[in-house]
Amino acid sequence: MNELAGVYIHIPFCATRCHYCNFATGGYEPEIARRYSAALVNEITCAGKAMANSPSLAAMNAVDTIYFGGGTPTTLSVEQLSSLIEICLNTFDLGPDPEITAEANPGSVSLDYLKDLRAAGINRLSFGVQSFDDGELQMIGRTHSAGDARRAVKMARAAGFKNASIDLIAGLPEQKMETWRRNLDEAFMLGPDHLSVYLLELYQDAPLLHRIERGELRAIDEELTVDMYFTLMDEAEKNGYEHYEISNWARPDFQSHHNLKYWTGAPYWAFGVSAAGYDGRSRWSNTRNIHEYLEKVECGQSPIVERVELDDEGRQSENLFLRLRLKDGVDLLDHQRQFGVRVVDRYRNEIERLREAGLIELKNEKMAISRKGKVLANEVFAAFV
Repeated sequence: MNELAGVYIHIPFCATRCHYCNFATGGYEPEIARRYSAALVNEITCAGKAMANSPSLAAMNAVDTIYFGGGTPTTLSVEQLSSLIEICLNTFDLGPDPEITAEANPGSVSLDYLKDLRAAGINRLSFGVQSFDDGELQMIGRTHSAGDARRAVKMARAAGFKNASIDLIAGLPEQKMETWRRNLDEAFMLGPDHLSVYLLELYQDAPLLHRIERGELRAIDEELTVDMYFTLMDEAEKNGYEHYEISNWARPDFQSHHNLKYWTGAPYWAFGVSAAGYDGRSRWSNTRNIHEYLEKVECGQSPIVERVELDDEGRQSENLFLRLRLKDGVDLLDHQRQFGVRVVDRYRNEIERLREAGLIELKNEKMAISRKGKVLANEVFAAFV
């Protein structure tokens, strides 16, 4: 295993739950947060001990990214986050210049807090902006305002962060193209180094879905959502952002090194409630219940509740549909060397169907998803599962 590993740490606390969210999150309680931070330190320490007894895990000692996701990691104190960085430094070989990211709610940070985060070693921020329209933010249950988002990005720069990302959501109920264009204008005006944009997906019990079902809100049609996505692609290109992954754009050299691990098959550790990891052969995930997580870790037990061993066929299939998410797509010769599978033969019928539909492109032993295919990506991926 030659790829450097990453570390994902899930912080499940939020001030309130957004009306579209399906992540493992809950309200912030100081005592629970204290126990949870201590449990994370214990879980990471146990991983260090496990490396001594497992060759596959020992190969994951070299790490170059740490990602605090959530939830809202910035609900924790700087001291709590710093202790987690310190235990990672003591457990893994992090090298000289690791990428250390923290997701943040724009309304939950101050300039002093951000300066302290930077001093603690965090060098990349990802702000969950979602929209620059106060009406849209209120509708989806966000606790910050558009003004908070603008101030947060500017404060990050003032605090010394040279790598800042923002998230937006397209396809919100009642959303109009005019509003979406304003969101994009606001985003590019702030000059983030990275932009993640997700099309709205609503899980079964989402409050936002219930409001649509009751007729209180109107879902926009699929054609408008597609137009919003294409508008985003064009505007991002005009502003100098590379569309390096289906949902992600970056200025040159500012791709998310951590998230690239998910799409290129690199290994990554995962700690905390609902966190999911990968060692190159197997995938595992922790319990989604914070009380079960705390009880298990505090008693010296593993919080892992599911583990799936991948065979060679599963790994090669994953390599196809994950790399198709990337701008460069799949290097067919490299795939054949790694898995012994000639893709154009194995998937001849599927590839022909997707090419005729204009969803993929084959050129110079590379297979990549097309502009049209990006908005029908799940259909493309399903052909290789």
